[in-house]
Amino acid sequence: MVTLIKNTLKEFESLEKAIFEAENTKEPYWIDINMPQEHEFSILKKHFHFHPITIQNCTQKIKRSKIHDYNEYHFITITSSGDLVKGFFPYKNIHIFINKDFIITIHYNENKIIKKIFTELKKKSNACIKGTDFILYNILDEIVDQYFILTDKLENHIDILEEKAMMRPVQQTAAEIMKLKKNIMKLRHTVSPIRELLSTLLRHDDIISETNRIYYSDIYDHILRIYDLIESEQEMITSCLELYSSQLSNSMNKVMKLLTIITTIMMPLTIITGVYGMNFEYMPELHCRYAYFIVLFVMALITICEIIFFKKKGY
Repeated sequence: MVTLIKNTLKEFESLEKAIFEAENTKEPYWIDINMPQEHEFSILKKHFHFHPITIQNCTQKIKRSKIHDYNEYHFITITSSGDLVKGFFPYKNIHIFINKDFIITIHYNENKIIKKIFTELKKKSNACIKGTDFILYNILDEIVDQYFILTDKLENHIDILEEKAMMRPVQQTAAEIMKLKKNIMKLRHTVSPIRELLSTLLRHDDIISETNRIYYSDIYDHILRIYDLIESEQEMITSCLELYSSQLSNSMNKVMKLLTIITTIMMPLTIITGVYGMNFEYMPELHCRYAYFIVLFVMALITICEIIFFKKKGY
């Protein structure tokens, strides 16, 4: 349990103590709860009168980013991204309760974004004075910045796959392209609700003060840029898949071309050997002393002539 009060970070063993000390200051505060227990949800519900649906949302797995308005507070769920794990980017929810007096964040497992923001806000002497909406801005800004990093990683990965598709159009490359395509689609489905969330927040005068509105406008511009980047990456990965299919088709054509040339070269030789493989009794060449060597010479000559012909034709 970590609390930010007057830009001082404090850890508490119990939620009751954190709430008691925070409210005694009569100033805006931030309480962060990691791995909340059932009794802590009961305390939140009893003390702040949070709606049971919001409490239930905090206990569920990954949900879309959204905002719900209640009389005395607002409930926000936002999805943050993590580092690449086994070819996929994990996503985690941060649940936020906010009004003019407090901001309470709930998440599961250590969240690097929250930890980083706590450290940065501790250095800013006026963070809490600027209001809970300024703290919310810092959380949203850091989450959006992480998506910029994520899109950069995906773009670099696409470039590598394009080179692989061009040089080595093998089955493994196709599997990597499809996995990356799923990553981009999932990222698009994750970012789209965040864009809607930020658009809704900009219309909430009861959450965002006029002083801090410019910060939210900046985040909204960033999320629009990220969404455009994702759209561009979707087109790039589709082109990459088409390039793979084209290169694979070219490789198959080369193989078929080589096999056709070999078959064409072998065809007259097969005819000759087939003729002399017939079991007729009266075949004059069978009793010729040098017939075997003559036939081999003719077969070799035909092969050489065919190879020269195909080379001149550019086959």
